[in-house]
Amino acid sequence: MLLDVIDPVLQNQAMLESVRRSLQHAGVADRVVLHDSTSPAGIDQLARSGRRWGFIFIDGNHEAPHPLFDTAAAVEYAEPDALVAFHDLASPDVAQGLEYLRQRGWHTCIYSTTQIIGAAWRGHVSPPAHAPDPRVAWHVPKHLRQFPLAPTATG
Repeated sequence: MLLDVIDPVLQNQAMLESVRRSLQHAGVADRVVLHDSTSPAGIDQLARSGRRWGFIFIDGNHEAPHPLFDTAAAVEYAEPDALVAFHDLASPDVAQGLEYLRQRGWHTCIYSTTQIIGAAWRGHVSPPAHAPDPRVAWHVPKHLRQFPLAPTATG
């Protein structure tokens, strides 16, 4: 798998070098392409070169309307079989991206994690199963109650 990372913080040379060292240390530097641009402009630029994605992870600016703009731009270039993961759905603004996809016929679910992860998928993919920490009394915030919980891992 090749991972495209779009993040304007990579314009900072010290941050870029730190990220590169971390990727090297993890042994995955050859599978990650760093792009020091913003989204959605960076998404459009990569797509013009023919890039399409089967997995998209959205974790950008958490203030509206940015999560919605990032989602709309990214899924325009999603493969027919695709999964989109969202970080920090505890923020209602970020949840707008998941709702956008739900309204467009994508399957959706949320994961009981501290910041609440969400997934939307279509085609011949499915979200990974999840085992929430049984020691935590998880609750679903009001702005996420329209989404089902992720499939539960067994065994």
